[in-house]
Amino acid sequence: MHHDSAVGMRTAGSAASVVWPAICRFARRHEINGNVLYVLPALGVYLLFVAWPVISVVRDSFYDWDGIRPRRTFIGLGNYAELLADPIFLRSIWNNLVWGIASIAALLVLGFSMAYLLNGKLRARDAYRAALFLPVTVSGVVVAIAWGFIYHPEIGLLNSALRTVGLGKLAAVWLGDPRLALYSAIAVNVWHYTGAWVVIYLAGLQTIPNELMEAASIDGANAWQRMWRIAIPLVKPTTAALLILGAIGAVRTFEIVYILTQGGPYHASEVMALRVYNLAFMLHRAGYASALSVVLLVIAAVITVLQLRLYRGAHQGA
Repeated sequence: MHHDSAVGMRTAGSAASVVWPAICRFARRHEINGNVLYVLPALGVYLLFVAWPVISVVRDSFYDWDGIRPRRTFIGLGNYAELLADPIFLRSIWNNLVWGIASIAALLVLGFSMAYLLNGKLRARDAYRAALFLPVTVSGVVVAIAWGFIYHPEIGLLNSALRTVGLGKLAAVWLGDPRLALYSAIAVNVWHYTGAWVVIYLAGLQTIPNELMEAASIDGANAWQRMWRIAIPLVKPTTAALLILGAIGAVRTFEIVYILTQGGPYHASEVMALRVYNLAFMLHRAGYASALSVVLLVIAAVITVLQLRLYRGAHQGA
């Protein structure tokens, strides 16, 4: 066994020693920049696992296909026309929009506020930082399962705590009420990622010279004024970067909603990525799901371009 392995390794090494010089000679003969050759493996991986799947999805969006049988029926823009009149699809866009605005707003406020406090002179500061970052290290699937138990209407920790402190009237079916399901899932998302935003904001705050804060304090600026007039403007590039990450994350949201509510009740919490999953794997409408995926990709691209412009503007203004 070991002999065969050694022979195989020597054979592979011999093949590489022959092929690579041949490629280099070909590059020199045709005046190809040698550095390009080192990019080819990564380019091949990108084309195989990123570009080709995207091209396949775009192609499938023009077909009526169940995703199982090889037979497909070309329908042109039929799937896209159906999307425009699909109330569930329009509802999923709205849910994504609400998710993005609510999550990003909460994460910005909580992330910056906690980072600003932890950046000051505080006892056990490192312990607080570790405790805040701990949820980020846990899988989103595990977080969603745990919060599913917390939200349970009968034995869940949240309703039990409300009843214990005399606020039983506020107890609710958090994941079963169409008015609350989406916001309950958003709260879980905020809890999960606040620590990451705190750490990133801390990195931005620590670039602010202490002398600047001390000078402002000597000039009579209180803590609120130092935060509002110095800290917030100087971490504007960090805020812009976090807005990009938050917007992309909002568009890609899937596992927390899937585990907590499966998009229910009555599609009240169904987001676009979950809609794609349901169409492709539950309803066996792979062509229609591909069309929705293309729309999702375009929305993500537009958001990214807009956010990058915001990021460049923040850097120029900083």
